[in-house]
Amino acid sequence: MTWRGQIDVSVNTAGIIQSAGIDDDLHLWSSVWQTTLQVNLIAVADLCRDAIRHFRDRAGGIIINVASRAAFRGDAPDYIHYAASKGGVIALTRSIARGFAADNILAFAVAPGFVKTEMAEVFIQESGEVAATCDIPLGNIAPPQDVAHVITFLSSGSAPHMTGTTIDINGASYMH
Repeated sequence: MTWRGQIDVSVNTAGIIQSAGIDDDLHLWSSVWQTTLQVNLIAVADLCRDAIRHFRDRAGGIIINVASRAAFRGDAPDYIHYAASKGGVIALTRSIARGFAADNILAFAVAPGFVKTEMAEVFIQESGEVAATCDIPLGNIAPPQDVAHVITFLSSGSAPHMTGTTIDINGASYMH
């Protein structure tokens, strides 16, 4: 099968989280901030730029960026850089929606809380599942399928007037 040479949807899911507190060495603090912003925000912005340029030539497309509930509620002191990077993803997504809707380019964000992924497993192993679920009223960690179903819906183009919105997927642990 040959690739058709067209991209209709860009889903940006990359993300890292590393610990760096205010009492850590300045070099570590700065390094973690720079790495986190590079992966979680700047790389996403670069991919969005490429997608927008591609979509303008093809009469439209859809961008879906994965942020985090941390973008809205903040995070623990050792992870404020993560929350800041994901807050940037929300602002990026909203700006794209406002700036390129006339080009039929739709932009959405999803903001998961804990999702049963390898990244969450590290936290769960270190802190225990109770620590991960204690503030989730639904009582359990979201399966990856919950996020995938929302991304699939947004990818369908079925609700273009939702452009610029963020969908929370966090078991009611944070709603904005």
